[in-house]
Amino acid sequence: MGKELLRSHPVLFKRYVMQSDRVSGELVSRISLMGSIEQLSQTHIAQPALFTYSLALTEYARQLDLRPNMVAGHSLGEYTAAVAAGALSFQEGLELVCKRGHLMKAAQDEHPGAMAAIVGLPKNELEPICQEISRRDLVQVTNWNAPEQLVVSGTMSGVQRLTELLSIRKGITVLPLSAKGAFHSSLMIGVQKQIREETSKLNWRNSDVPLVANATGKPLTQGSEIQQELIEQIASPVQWVLCMQELIANGCDTFIELGAGQVLTKLVRKIAPQATALAIDTPDKLEQYIQSRQVATQPSVAPVMLSALGQAGEDIA
Repeated sequence: MGKELLRSHPVLFKRYVMQSDRVSGELVSRISLMGSIEQLSQTHIAQPALFTYSLALTEYARQLDLRPNMVAGHSLGEYTAAVAAGALSFQEGLELVCKRGHLMKAAQDEHPGAMAAIVGLPKNELEPICQEISRRDLVQVTNWNAPEQLVVSGTMSGVQRLTELLSIRKGITVLPLSAKGAFHSSLMIGVQKQIREETSKLNWRNSDVPLVANATGKPLTQGSEIQQELIEQIASPVQWVLCMQELIANGCDTFIELGAGQVLTKLVRKIAPQATALAIDTPDKLEQYIQSRQVATQPSVAPVMLSALGQAGEDIA
């Protein structure tokens, strides 16, 4: 994940990734360069690693005079977006993300959960099924990623029960995800309370550009509102469809996913096929995009950050 950044921009790599090593207590630099799939799938390691790499690319984008009109991020990516928007410093955001990663790991170790992607069933049909199962167990819709692409979280037995019910229905695909915790569900309320305490120690500022909130799909600029959003999203569903609808309504027509992977780029294309969406995961690709803009009409730009659920964020899909 970090090899290209180290090769082409060693100063930027050291500024961000080495600082992440110091704050996280993990060798993010070494793991980013040579880590195994298993290491990068551990939430307390993946969260600072993905956060740091995305923001290093964001800094390079600024150096190239590429700045967003609005920002949004999916799950962990919302913390990245808050820093990119200027509501927190990189140091403050990194400290919060590291704490979030360790708290979520502790929560999944204490109360193991499960997640699954549900494709082919609209949200208004899936939610009543989850509510019925939750009368005795727990399973909740926790990501609304596209009109008929959702993610559920809950106890292992609750998710298993839902999987069994949906497996006999034609046209519906259920994909178990590798996450070991019931992220964004009510089982994360304990983590939410602890994150609230951590956020109170930080210096929140009004953002330079609006951040579109995961929990509501509404644009936020006040530092206190962004602080509350990053607390609420821990145990609230990610309403990515609402986020995209808000961005489109505000005139955003170009979406740049800065960081590892291209999951959000694929979601943008499903929700808003008329928009331009691209994933940029290396400095070279960023430079190529800048060069292409120099001979084209300047579009509005909305960088979109990636989540850290599972390997390189793939578990948001």
